Amino acid sequence: MKNLNYKIQDWFEHDKFGVIVSIASPELDKLPNDEIKNLVGDRVAILDSTSDEKKWAKVSEIEIANSIIDKKNIHICLGSSIKLSDIKPNSDIIFIPKQENIEAKQNTLI
Repeated sequence: MKNLNYKIQDWFEHDKFGVIVSIASPELDKLPNDEIKNLVGDRVAILDSTSDEKKWAKVSEIEIANSIIDKKNIHICLGSSIKLSDIKPNSDIIFIPKQENIEAKQNTLI
C-alpha cells in the first residue's frame, strides 16, 4: 500500500479559493496525475504532529504542477472546509483514496 501521510510544505489562504496546502514527495513524482488525484480522494485529514489531533477537510480541487526536472508539486484546495489556523507547522496531510470514501459511504447506507 502506498504512503497516505505526507508532510505539508506550504499552506495559505486565497481570497477566492480558501485554504490551499502544498506537498511534494519523491514517491508521488513516480505516479501519473490521475492516480495522484484518486489517491488524494474527496476528503483529507490534517494531522497536528504535536497533539495528534485530526481536522477533517473536504477537497474541492487538486492542481499538479510538473517541474522541468520532472518533480511534482501537488496543491490541494480545501476551500472553507478548514481554517488556516487549524494547520500548524510540521502538520501532515492524510489521504483517503476515493475508493475508500465510496466504500465508507456504502457501508453507512446499509
